[in-house]
Amino acid sequence: MKQRKAVRLRTFFLHYLLLLSLGTVLLLGGLLGVFALAFSWGAVLPANYDEKEIALFKQQLAAGAADTATQVPERLEYTVFTLDGKPLAGNLNAKEAQQAWRITRQGDYRGSYFYTTAEHGQKLWIFRYVLTPQYASPLLRSSLPNPQLLAPVLFVLGFLLQAGLLAARFGRKLSERMAGLQEATENIRRENLEFTVQPSGIQEIDEVLGSLDRMKDALQTSLEKQWELERSRREQISALAHDIKTPLTIIRGNAELLQEIVETEPQREYSGYIRRSAADIEAFVQEVIDLSSLQAGSSRQQTRVPAAELIAELELQMMALAAGRDLQTSVRQEKLPEFLFIHKELLLRGIMNLIANAAEHTPTGGSIALLVQGEAGAVQFTVTDTGSGFSAADLREATNQFYRGDPSRSSGNHHGMGLYIARSVAEQHGGSLRLSNVSPSGGGKVTMRIAAPE
Repeated sequence: MKQRKAVRLRTFFLHYLLLLSLGTVLLLGGLLGVFALAFSWGAVLPANYDEKEIALFKQQLAAGAADTATQVPERLEYTVFTLDGKPLAGNLNAKEAQQAWRITRQGDYRGSYFYTTAEHGQKLWIFRYVLTPQYASPLLRSSLPNPQLLAPVLFVLGFLLQAGLLAARFGRKLSERMAGLQEATENIRRENLEFTVQPSGIQEIDEVLGSLDRMKDALQTSLEKQWELERSRREQISALAHDIKTPLTIIRGNAELLQEIVETEPQREYSGYIRRSAADIEAFVQEVIDLSSLQAGSSRQQTRVPAAELIAELELQMMALAAGRDLQTSVRQEKLPEFLFIHKELLLRGIMNLIANAAEHTPTGGSIALLVQGEAGAVQFTVTDTGSGFSAADLREATNQFYRGDPSRSSGNHHGMGLYIARSVAEQHGGSLRLSNVSPSGGGKVTMRIAAPE
């Protein structure tokens, strides 16, 4: 792994906290500056502004310089009563005026308003005011919260906004730093070990990446040994199977000759046992050879094969297989692409295993059908027969290696490899194998699906 200067994870997050703290201080300073300018320009009035205006007017009232409502400053809220409580003038409504009269007389109000009075002749002036900052503009007073409330609201909103932006920025940076870790784990999951681990610049993450790098090297060494052992095992099994075929052929040939020259019935019976057992062993050896060839075939490249050529060859082999069993065959195709990108020999072997399996379990006079259908990005090969169908155990296990089935569908002439090989062929072509029964006839139905990229 390439080395680069790294910081600890706590340092990475301290950077975030430092920026958040600095941003908070700047936000607070900015809001204080804005409100200071608003006070200096007169856009926001101080909390005791109305109180001072009332005191000034009361001085003028006492001096006799003001005695009419038109001389009251516009911002002040007031009402005028006679000394016996009869309302005369003011900009408070009737309910507010009566409340002001009662409060100034009884002194029991504890709300947000303050009241003060001034007597002049036979009139009692009552002024109502608040001790909070106010906007100078009536429009701002009616449309915005009080400056005393607006300031903390703006601070909270600004704090949340900057915290969200910083979190998004640091989250993106952290994701970028962890991209190498995600890439490394994904490559290991796919068994792609030919990659270089890129450092993140964060010490804790780089330690994990270093461990993954060492694990990758160890895993690659282990897999290479395993692949080599598996290749050697396949070659040994294939060679052994081929070696066994030669003496088996000799045993089978001599058993057939013995049947022609022996004279007693016991001798003929025993030589028959030898011939049939040799044939069974030979069939099993051939399946082992096919399986070994299939596993080795996974490393071969797929080729572009005309679909019509593949179908014609399948139909020919299907007719040849059914000819000696008195079975009817049919082949249909629907919406096939012109070409298929496949391992031709492997795919033929897999489909013919399905057809052979159907023929083995179809009684004399029955029928086998092959339906080949093209779909979006896939091709399906469906083989149906008129036999006894699959049992519940067959539907679960029949595609497993060496599964022989139950007596209801097993003739004893197979070794549990055909459907397993067919499933392996389907998987090598990016597809799957599915078993079911035909309704309502009850015959078997096997569908091989392979990928067919356009």
